Amino acid sequence: MPRRLFSPFHSLRLKKYKRANPSNPPEIFPFLKLPHFPLKYVINQMEFIDVIHLTMKCKRFKRAVESAKFHVDQLHFHLGKWYKNIVVTHQGQELEIEVEYREGGYGSTGLKLNGVDTPISYWRSTDMKVFAESEEVRIDVLDKITQHLLRILWVQKFTARFNIKIDYENLFIWNYTRKLGKFKIEPLAGSEIVVSPKELHFLLEEIKIDDLELDLKVEDGYRCPKYPLQGSKVHIHNNGWIDFDKLTIGPDCVQFTFHQHNTTGNFWMPNTCGNRLLKEWIAGKNDKLEEMTFQVKDFFFGPENNADLFEGITTTVNTFSQKQLDKRGVWRHGLRVPIIDIKRSTDGRLATISRWKWWVYIYVWHPKHIDELKDVVEPVVEDETDEEMEDETEDEAEDEVEEEEEEELE
Repeated sequence: MPRRLFSPFHSLRLKKYKRANPSNPPEIFPFLKLPHFPLKYVINQMEFIDVIHLTMKCKRFKRAVESAKFHVDQLHFHLGKWYKNIVVTHQGQELEIEVEYREGGYGSTGLKLNGVDTPISYWRSTDMKVFAESEEVRIDVLDKITQHLLRILWVQKFTARFNIKIDYENLFIWNYTRKLGKFKIEPLAGSEIVVSPKELHFLLEEIKIDDLELDLKVEDGYRCPKYPLQGSKVHIHNNGWIDFDKLTIGPDCVQFTFHQHNTTGNFWMPNTCGNRLLKEWIAGKNDKLEEMTFQVKDFFFGPENNADLFEGITTTVNTFSQKQLDKRGVWRHGLRVPIIDIKRSTDGRLATISRWKWWVYIYVWHPKHIDELKDVVEPVVEDETDEEMEDETEDEAEDEVEEEEEEELE
């Protein structure tokens, strides 16, 4: 029997079918009518990933967020050989926005950057890909993403990491901020990053950096003449550009490290420089310093090695217990020489020095570090390094040095 057009069941089925496949209705946000401060409060209660996504979908919502600004903890730039991305962090959550070139392009997704239709893939709640027209314009696209984000976000801290050599002086990042919480230049394994003296001074003087980490070389054997290096944390992994006769530690520095990453380049500090830095601390400088680490040229076979490092410095036997040293994180494994202490002449503050292979580790005991030892109830005993040292022969030490040198040459 043919179905009648006026059948109530037939019309119900039609309605059900229509409801199952709605055409994309416009986004409706009733709270957008709120006054500025209530609106700002409501927007900042939303998931930040949803906020960023919706500003790419709805023009009206984007305007509202631009006026209110969503607060996030960090905006991180990462420029490497394969990766060009931005990571937004807020309350432990991360959204990674990567710029990718795909041959043949990528179709429209209805999302926009700065009001312009842009091929964007939002396939996971923590990942977003923005597609570039060519490999050469990936950094330009990263600039456009930054423009969009900084129109809607208030950023607490900016950080940056570079694994490749680029035009550091004319980088788009400096159009938005010249203050970085963390700045890191780290070449890929087996490669190196070489900068000009002008680029080096630009990074060290024009950009305000709190946590500086550099693994680079400078053209023509150039040595930087200006010190101290800025930052509360300074980590240098290739010191061929350091003038050790002029090197000083800044008054705000908390951690100061010369640490080898690659097997090429210079990484050890002359004993005369290490001796001078220790004496400056003893005399009352670098009051905020908590840790200092560097490598020396000669292996620590015994107390007589690198004796000039402590020339004119009074050292005493360390009296902290093993548990207390472990609580502080003092390196005390495989040592051939005893752990020692030095004391400041100005306020009596102690620093513990551990020496292992070519390494020198210095730990300054501030009141907060002493307070952290209150829950360590073990009686204070002398360090047992001397007994450990007797267990290893001179031949074993030489074999270990040869093994280390072979590893460096590989």
